[in-house]
Amino acid sequence: MERITSLRMEHITKRFPGTLASDDISISVGEGEVLALVGENGAGKTTLMNILMGLYQADEGTIFINDRPVHFSSPNDAFAAGLGMVHQQYMLVPNMTVTENIALGYKQAWKPLKLHTAMVRRRILEISEKYGLAVDPDAYIWQLSVGEQQRVELVKTLCLGARFLVLDEPTSALTPQETDELILLLKRMTKELSIIFISHKLQEVESLSDRITILRHGRVVFNGNTKDHPAGEIAALMTGHEVVMPVNDSKPAEGANALEIEHLVVPSDRGFLAINDLDLTIKAGEIVGLAGVSGNGQRELAEAINGLRTPSGGTIRLLGQDITGKSVREIISMGCGYIPEERNIEGIVPSFSIQENLILKDADKPPFSRGIFLDRKKIASYAEEMRDTFDIRCPGVNVAAGSLSGGNIQKVILARELNRKPKFLVAVYPIRGLDLGAAQFIHEQLLAFRAKGYGVLLISEELDEILQLSDRIAVIFKGNIQAVLGKGEATKERLGVLMAGVQS
Repeated sequence: MERITSLRMEHITKRFPGTLASDDISISVGEGEVLALVGENGAGKTTLMNILMGLYQADEGTIFINDRPVHFSSPNDAFAAGLGMVHQQYMLVPNMTVTENIALGYKQAWKPLKLHTAMVRRRILEISEKYGLAVDPDAYIWQLSVGEQQRVELVKTLCLGARFLVLDEPTSALTPQETDELILLLKRMTKELSIIFISHKLQEVESLSDRITILRHGRVVFNGNTKDHPAGEIAALMTGHEVVMPVNDSKPAEGANALEIEHLVVPSDRGFLAINDLDLTIKAGEIVGLAGVSGNGQRELAEAINGLRTPSGGTIRLLGQDITGKSVREIISMGCGYIPEERNIEGIVPSFSIQENLILKDADKPPFSRGIFLDRKKIASYAEEMRDTFDIRCPGVNVAAGSLSGGNIQKVILARELNRKPKFLVAVYPIRGLDLGAAQFIHEQLLAFRAKGYGVLLISEELDEILQLSDRIAVIFKGNIQAVLGKGEATKERLGVLMAGVQS
């Protein structure tokens, strides 16, 4: 296959009803180069890449590969040209194995009357070993964490022979150690291919990219060499103002226990114990961060607390009341809020409108209903208020929530959960996929929630987020708590060692 030595998108314009998503955008990527494409949620980054990959058709503009104009009417055309994309919202079939998912697009494995899955499996193991990407070919997608699914997406793209990579928030579900490994991997891969790298994490942008393009409201507002511009300057160009992430510098909480977990045992979907004899206590008025490598029981713990998964042993008490094995509705009514890991599956109903998703948990209560009838005016007014407060970028509150960018979907979930005024909050990756301005706002909201005397379990693999917000940090490994550290005891290095299962 011919190597891709240059790629250009010139004067790309794309309109949706009520929105100019791409406004005369031009970008270029040279041989072995990494271009960082950054901007706030809704700035048009993913739309532009979907045009490049043939998922959308531009209304105006031209794509050039090796100085030749090309037109992709479908993703298959883009794949055939050597382009591969790892999407922020993974494109996998949940009830199929890793091997079966990759086989769907692996034409060499399709023979008359037979699918050679053994060939695909060998290719997966070969790519996994070559690039250090741990993937179980026989696991079902629904059994995998978000981080594991993103690794599957990257392996799939490489298996299909990509010579130019588009990575949309590839590190959003990875631990710092995994992120560092991926950055090193991508740097090595630039010897063979070029990369467009979409990320809100400016330290990664600075570490990996050669050049940077900033989008705002669908337009290019900046182009330049990454090394010439510090992270603070890039953040200000993205948002239009200086971004300072808040820090929890309050005194330790002295309130009663808000959440008490004793000897908890929770089975995984694969039959083994995801949580095994776990103990954890969170006081009212404190944030406890749960740090750990993806797939060590975080999802199962969050689901058990919120009634989505039934424990096989142990006790969970919320505000002094036993909630072990209670229904989701009962736990919600007792004052537990939940920001789930999988926003598109558990966080929203994609086909429902934004305003419908904002009232999902309270649609049967005033002021959103009168008897058996919904009060549409109240709902619309409330939705507009939440749209403005949380800066949800959308053409209108009546559009389907599933049509929004990943970051804006997260804002819808956060708006719903925080504005319900819960008494305890389980927040799983609350700023995953959010731009810096939105992340700053969400962190301020979590600290304000804590200041009101409420407890928060913050589950994250972003050590900066955990260190900035937490009063105490618990490290989970293979379903058990390795250690609980105070604010003054925790460092990235010590947390990283504990996350790897080494007792310090």
